[in-house]
Order: sequence, then structure tokens, then C-alpha cells
Amino acid sequence: MPNSIDSPANPRPRAMIVLAAGASCRFGSTDKLLTPLQGRPLAEAAFRLAAETEAVQRFAVVSSPEVERLAQASGLETLTIPAGGAQSDSLKAGLRHLTPETQEVMILLADMPWVTREDIDALIAKGAPACARLGPARLPPVLLPVEWVPEILRVEADQGARAWLSRIPTGQCLSLPEAHLRDVDLPDDLADPFGDTKDGTDVL
Repeated sequence: MPNSIDSPANPRPRAMIVLAAGASCRFGSTDKLLTPLQGRPLAEAAFRLAAETEAVQRFAVVSSPEVERLAQASGLETLTIPAGGAQSDSLKAGLRHLTPETQEVMILLADMPWVTREDIDALIAKGAPACARLGPARLPPVLLPVEWVPEILRVEADQGARAWLSRIPTGQCLSLPEAHLRDVDLPDDLADPFGDTKDGTDVL
């Protein structure tokens, strides 16, 4: 049975991981995670959301020194990996960095700046495993039980994420507005998602 939301006196041992090591190839010559969005670097929203959530670990997986400094300034520890890898490389690096007391891990993507505090709290209230949902698609943010980590570490390609996302029971999938689940791949994606939206979201 999923656990109820944490009480301040008895928080569950949770890790918050922000994946922020992507190459931004589709965005152009600039690093999309540092692109201004409403006056702040795009990735700062996810970094601050993770930093402000009750957890035993809060860190970002990065490959850029500039993004590393932004994550640290936002209150996160950082784990640096080589640039140019697949998103699964970032995820696995983060999971290998978990401390023994961790019981569940929340995965956020740095290029999804419109996820809200209420969204995160609702996922935590469901308990692990849980994920966001847009129509039939299961998407980040994702809350995983630590018991799943060894299997995820054995996955060899990004496609493997779809297999374990599909294992999350339907009742543990939180339907969220499309505007909250927008990711930024192209400069045009920086437009206000609460106006004109696109159907473009990432799985892990």
C-alpha cells in the first residue's frame, strides 16, 4: 500500500536527483539549461524544487561546469559525469550515488521547468512507485522504490526506461496538465506553456 505524505517529524529517507547532463544538441549552440526563462536560468526551477524537498540526499547529475555552479548555488550537491552520454548514463550515475539509508528516489529533469511544488507533493503522497501521466504516456517526475535500482542499473539503453515505467500501477500515475509536463528541446519551447502548448515531453 502506498505510504501517506511525510510528516515533518517522520520524513521517509528519500533522494532527490535532477538529471542535468544533456548535450542540448537540438537547442542550438547555447546550453539550454542556462537559457533565461522569466529572468532566471532554465534549470534553476528544477534545482530549487529538488533543494526545497525533504530528503536525505539532493543532487544534480551534470556535465557542464556552468550548470554545476548553478545547481550548487540553488542548494544541491553535484555529481559530474562526462559530456555526450545518453540520458540513461545520467540516471545510472545518480542511482549509483545513493546512500544506504535511501528508500525511495525522485527523478526530475532539468529541462522541465514548469513542474510545481504541488505536483511533487502529490507524487510523494502516493508513495513509490509513482510517476506523472499525460494521457497514456508515463513521464517524469518519477518516484522509484530503491528495490528497483539494481534492475534499472542493468538496462543498457534509454528505451529500457519505458519497461519499468510501464510497471507502475495505473493508480500510482498522477495525471497532470500538459503545461506542467512541457520539456524544452528547442528555443520555441520557451514560450509560455499556459498559452499555446505543444505535445512534446520526454520519458527518461
